[in-house]
Amino acid sequence: MLMKNPYQFIIPRLNGDKIKADFDYYRSLVKKGVAGFIIFGGKLGQVRAYVKKLQDEADLPLIISSDLERGLGQQIEGGTSFPPAMAIVSAMRDRRKASDTSRLWRMIGKAKLPILRSSFRAVAEEARYAGINTIFAPVLDINTNPENPIIAARAFGEDNDTVAFFGCEMIKVLQKEGVAACAKHFPGHGDTSVDSHLTLPVITKGLQQLVRNELRPFRKAVEAGVSMIMLGHLKVPAIDPSGLPASFSKRTVEYLRNNMRYQGILITDAMDMKGLGGYSEDEACLTALRSGVDLLLHPSDPDKIALSLEKEADAADAGRVTSFRRGLRKTLPADRPDFLKHAETSREITRRAIRVQGAIDTDKIPFLIILNDEYEDRGRPLINKLKTILPETRHLVIRQGSDIPEGVPSPDKYTVVGIFSDTRAWKGGSSVWLQTTLSRLEETAGIFISFGSPYLLKPVEGPVKIFAYWDHHSAQEAVADIIGQRIIQSC
Repeated sequence: MLMKNPYQFIIPRLNGDKIKADFDYYRSLVKKGVAGFIIFGGKLGQVRAYVKKLQDEADLPLIISSDLERGLGQQIEGGTSFPPAMAIVSAMRDRRKASDTSRLWRMIGKAKLPILRSSFRAVAEEARYAGINTIFAPVLDINTNPENPIIAARAFGEDNDTVAFFGCEMIKVLQKEGVAACAKHFPGHGDTSVDSHLTLPVITKGLQQLVRNELRPFRKAVEAGVSMIMLGHLKVPAIDPSGLPASFSKRTVEYLRNNMRYQGILITDAMDMKGLGGYSEDEACLTALRSGVDLLLHPSDPDKIALSLEKEADAADAGRVTSFRRGLRKTLPADRPDFLKHAETSREITRRAIRVQGAIDTDKIPFLIILNDEYEDRGRPLINKLKTILPETRHLVIRQGSDIPEGVPSPDKYTVVGIFSDTRAWKGGSSVWLQTTLSRLEETAGIFISFGSPYLLKPVEGPVKIFAYWDHHSAQEAVADIIGQRIIQSC
């Protein structure tokens, strides 16, 4: 018995910056019956126009999805970028009760809930305007491992109460606004020290430990009615002793369906990742469908995968996917979102999120050192804003792999170190160069700032630490304001 149409289980990549040039290819996939697309990049107007054309070609609404953990601006030029999950939590917390996770409602306070929900509402509104009807968020991983190279500030926190509360808030708002939410990465990518884009992580915890901690946010998400759950490329012997990654493990699917009573859509993580545990893409995709997974995300060659699935004698059940697609919005809203208002909401959350540990009490002019662990230039908004406030500020940019020049830092200056190191797929965490350079500056610098993962500063014993969580220009300018104004006050 041949599978009627394997394309209906596949969600390939769509490059937004090439959507016009490659439109005939994407349209051909729609004609073949593809379930939808995951969008990376592009400009808002063009993506919107050509997504509409693709929807017009489809019999059922296409699943137009994207990784928008930080809003439309994370992927689409013209959209608003929001701070990462951990920054949102930092902005919402009452500092006096920040360690008391059992009283989240009192920590957040009714006054702060509107800005939280308005940020999630803004993400949904902009996504729908772009034609995106499915968002791969929230991240429900609990970041219990400070050495985690891929989750870090993408997680709402380090405890299951925080992650469950904020994750469910995001799910409820997104889905109320007509966008399907996808909880990820089941059964939890937080307690790993490797990136599943590069290799297969192994979760060694027992089942009872998982139930008490990692699985709790997902159970709460199921209760909240989440539309979709993404299975991680994670080896979890407590759930599947055979060693199959959760993303195509029948026992993992059965655990979700039977133990957690989840009847929604199950989707794999991207099938072009190296976390498949030695299995080929073809083999992993076929095993996933045989195991009861509904959708295959981002295979490197959708036509090749479809051909390999077509030759098999198994027939996967497409009923859940068909029902899900029928419930999606196919038409794009005509009204343009209030992007200016959304940008102000993002700036407000960014300002509230910044956390300062230690006292800035110097009257010296700063010497700013930028440690750039990325290939692109970083730190210009921080430099410019700090020099506007304190014109005599000097600065030095040290790029990845470079040595600290002799005589730096200057003993007659107050040394401020800004660290730029993204948490992103395929990178594998911060470089050895960054860690080594930080240790060399530890005894002489007065302030260390992380414009990314807060865990970058864990080994640093400096007198002042500033956690900004991301490197958006609004975060850099807000940090410069804090440093500049406090130095002025000390003069």
